[in-house]
Amino acid sequence: MRSQGSAGGKRIAVVAAVSVLFACAPKQRIPLDACVTEEVVVFVDGRLLEDSEGFVELRSDEPHKLYFKRPGEPPHLVVLETDEDAEGRPRLLPADPCRELLAVGLDRELTIEIDEDSAAPPRPAQGP
Repeated sequence: MRSQGSAGGKRIAVVAAVSVLFACAPKQRIPLDACVTEEVVVFVDGRLLEDSEGFVELRSDEPHKLYFKRPGEPPHLVVLETDEDAEGRPRLLPADPCRELLAVGLDRELTIEIDEDSAAPPRPAQGP
């Protein structure tokens, strides 16, 4: 009977040690409020991000993949790579993935206006 008690105590100690180890992992808040709207679905490392509250908190000592998906468009991939800050702590880059998305046109809109008064005259037809 005593051996079962000590085995259970060892299990609890191992679980506690692993919990402390994960609790001490460096984390970084990644802002998403500039690019995540009601239409945009975000996957973080293959898992659907439910409610982002404008950010996601990720371990900064390992890389992550973010997929941003809008209806009717292919997903946009942003890879967050690990780097060190000036004090040697791990940091994820880019720190603001929304800037990467806006650069490739996630919220693109094009408006073209033609002023008929200043339009160029039609070109003459060219023969073969």
